[in-house]
Amino acid sequence: MADSHSRTRPVHLRGALLLLLATASSLVTASSTANSDNDNDNDNGLPLPQVGQCAWSKYGYPMASMARLDVCPRPVSDLSADYAPWSYKPFCIRAPMNATVREPGYEGAVAKEGEDEDAVPRVNAAGRKYCVYTARTFRGRGLSVISTPQMAANLVASLDDTRVLPRLRDHPASSMAKRDAARAAGRPYTIKNVQQGHGKGLVARRRVPKWGEVLIGFPIMMARTDFLEALPDADRKVLEDRAMQQLPRPAQQAILSLAHGLVAGERDKEFLLEHIFRSNIFAIEIAGVHHFSLQVEGSRINHDCRPNTFWRYSQSTMTHEVVAFREISIGEEFTHSYLPLGLPLKDRQESIRRWGFTCHCSLCTAPPKVSFSSDIRRTRLVEIYTTLEGEAYEGMLTRDKIETLLAEMMLLINGEDLVPQLCEYYAMIARAYLSIEAFEDARHYAQQSEEYWIRYGTEEHDNVDGVRTMWKMIEDAEKAREERLRRRA
Repeated sequence: MADSHSRTRPVHLRGALLLLLATASSLVTASSTANSDNDNDNDNGLPLPQVGQCAWSKYGYPMASMARLDVCPRPVSDLSADYAPWSYKPFCIRAPMNATVREPGYEGAVAKEGEDEDAVPRVNAAGRKYCVYTARTFRGRGLSVISTPQMAANLVASLDDTRVLPRLRDHPASSMAKRDAARAAGRPYTIKNVQQGHGKGLVARRRVPKWGEVLIGFPIMMARTDFLEALPDADRKVLEDRAMQQLPRPAQQAILSLAHGLVAGERDKEFLLEHIFRSNIFAIEIAGVHHFSLQVEGSRINHDCRPNTFWRYSQSTMTHEVVAFREISIGEEFTHSYLPLGLPLKDRQESIRRWGFTCHCSLCTAPPKVSFSSDIRRTRLVEIYTTLEGEAYEGMLTRDKIETLLAEMMLLINGEDLVPQLCEYYAMIARAYLSIEAFEDARHYAQQSEEYWIRYGTEEHDNVDGVRTMWKMIEDAEKAREERLRRRA
């Protein structure tokens, strides 16, 4: 198991889960009037749905299997007679009338120890209904969700196992794969004790090539982040215990295995599941609302500031892919960065300390001269980005300056092994060339940025849409120049 309290970290891949649907019995026409329990459970004052639109999600759709466009998954609660596709009737508790939670954007994964709560903006959560939803057959293991009815409705399509691509479903690294001897032999990882202080970790049992899948996993438990603040201790424990008890026994045992060696006091024993949450969760969004996700095998991957893997998250299938940055040898531990890449030493130490441990990776324990040189390169990278951004906006860039900064940027990124940051830096270079109307170069780097975002974040990543918006900006700017030249002629 990784360091105590070490895995409560933000995930760099963000985005809402796609709202599609798999079960006709959980539909309601978007033009119909919501029934009484849905109306009472309306989350955050969302409007009633319009035709072809789902009020509780940014996604409307048609389903692939239906011709109609005016359907939405129906939010269900403990007042609903039909709660398909969930395995049990939802069990719900309302927040007290004086409940407040952190304002969206300030949630964080968990409340940080010693944080000044008065400095954090808060919003009213009076009477908000939090329910337990369980799908006992999800991905062959089960899933329990603690969230509001509208947020649970956004997960309906994602429960469909058939949506997972065969290459992911049947891969030896997938938790969905049949555990026969042949597939077990092909699994790229084993869980074992690693270096002192890190407990258990994932270690390579065979060579994994660059871009190869290390692990393909799925959440076993999810929860809306603000339920930890909105509900009193006793109510939280009731929901947590229900969420655990409704899962199949093997799933319960897999979750409890994450607590080994971490229980420090009586409160940890009483709120065992919450303790596991705080030590193992990954941050995600559902329809723009912060949730956390517990993924058992992925929680075993320890931190390194120069990791050898990265995570891809599919919003529409709730699939976590752990992918190799580089070739990984037999016996090498798989690592992941719990922090944004590119931070200098002081910032990394301050950030990681919030999660309750000190990083002892090779970069953080390097000799002072090596650390100083690394910090200089990382600081300079930020300066290059800021310069390109500011001077592009002011119209001050020239081709020579862009090319000089681009060459320096590539040396620094390769020297610091920060290739994933090219997702953002290529987009900045594209905007820089666009500012001087070098359209061919702008298109080239926009294409590079899009390809990197897809590689590191999947087609569903929010920033993929951002890069595609850039294509329209390039096209519009090129048309504007042609029109300007035509008028001059």
